[in-house]
Amino acid sequence: MKTGALSAVLAACLFSPPPANADSDLLGLYVGAAVGQGRVKASPGSLESSQPDATTLVDPANFNATHSAFKVMAGVRPISELGAEVGYVDFGHPTGHLGAATSDVTLKGADAFAVAYLPIPFVDFFVKAGLARLDNRLSGAGSFVTVGSTIEHSGLFRLDRSNTNFAVGGGVQYSLGPLALRAEYERFEAAGGSPTLLTAGAAWTF
Repeated sequence: MKTGALSAVLAACLFSPPPANADSDLLGLYVGAAVGQGRVKASPGSLESSQPDATTLVDPANFNATHSAFKVMAGVRPISELGAEVGYVDFGHPTGHLGAATSDVTLKGADAFAVAYLPIPFVDFFVKAGLARLDNRLSGAGSFVTVGSTIEHSGLFRLDRSNTNFAVGGGVQYSLGPLALRAEYERFEAAGGSPTLLTAGAAWTF
């Protein structure tokens, strides 16, 4: 998602007049979706080759790339100041490099947050904290060294990992009756790195 789209959402939030009873329109159950840009960071860490001579990956470097991403979410806001939200996030399939080798990553999973709101005139600012379970697949090539020697060779690898860890975020939203326009930033702790997500989207409150 381009930066211009996020700027448009923020401009709508800050400079449009608030509708009557905006806060009460946002209380209850809601569903939503958002698109944007994710930054994916990953590292293979210590990795053994599948070849029979039992080698270990050395100097794997780190993967760092951006890619379009999306999320869907559902939540509840029983009172103006507090709520809870669950969602699914997909960072897409970015390609990049581990050292000089071309590599790619898929990163996706589910999250759950407690959300605190600061209702002020025109907009709601919110912060959230919780847990995310992300599935991470890292594929690429690297240099391997035979254990106990200096013999090296290059080889392909694929590493599949899943982990549950902390996640935090924050953003701003503006309501048009039951519809809320949102812009937010999220940071996750995942195997091999700390991916981040910047999105713009909308939510509908029932």
